[in-house]
Amino acid sequence: MNDSLFPRQSLDRAVAMAWRAFERAGRLQCRVSPAVPILFFGDLDAYWASPLRILTVGLNPSLKEFPRAMPRVRFPRAKGVTARDTDRYLDALSAYFRKEPYSWFKSFEPLLNGAGSSYYGKQPSCALHTDICSPVATNPTWGGLDPAAQRALGADGGPLWHELVTALKPQIVVLSEAEKHLARIEFKALTEREPIGRFDRKEDGSPRAKPNRVDAWWCGVGKEPTLFVFAARKWSTRTPLGHLALPIRRAAGVMVVEAWRRGCANSGKESTGTHAAVV
Repeated sequence: MNDSLFPRQSLDRAVAMAWRAFERAGRLQCRVSPAVPILFFGDLDAYWASPLRILTVGLNPSLKEFPRAMPRVRFPRAKGVTARDTDRYLDALSAYFRKEPYSWFKSFEPLLNGAGSSYYGKQPSCALHTDICSPVATNPTWGGLDPAAQRALGADGGPLWHELVTALKPQIVVLSEAEKHLARIEFKALTEREPIGRFDRKEDGSPRAKPNRVDAWWCGVGKEPTLFVFAARKWSTRTPLGHLALPIRRAAGVMVVEAWRRGCANSGKESTGTHAAVV
């Protein structure tokens, strides 16, 4: 067995849960169709072989993942795929950033680059993106859904996300959404949430009325500790980390890896290999 390839059988339950969530969402007018459930975005094998495994987190897929005029353009390998075609399905998801990826993901990229990672294969490590509320693309997206639809989708999506993250075994998980969504994380916290970075000044050097913070804490995911990182998404921005200038996002990525290393050192865990990943 090639240890650099992700053990796909560990995702069998998550794949089944994703398709079940997609089928149940068919009762809702908000489900985008034609479409497939999106369990994750990114190259699964490259992620698994990375010096540092990083997941980013959103709420649910955008309707723009399946444009009305060309609904398969971002997932060409998913044409005709069903719940029984696990390998074809995972191949389609893994190829996402090679073909017309949605520009939304560029918001996370500077932070990932600061951590020596990228969605696009441009760094030593390859990141994956996941959605904590649902794998189902909806119109409108999460914030515009009525509460009943959110409850219906979240009832399937929440347990699925925890199953998925456990199987993916990330070392770092990064979120930038409204703070209320932190309550969706059910992994056991091992430490208190504390700031690892404060940004007191704007890009032009003038002081901020309220500093921007990046917080972190450790959670138990499966049998291993994982560093969770949170930067509150401001209501006025449409993208994660949108309130932070690009150089600040990159600096935050460096801080994230430093915090991860400190935690590994304090617990006696090895962090060998990640030093070369940080630029």
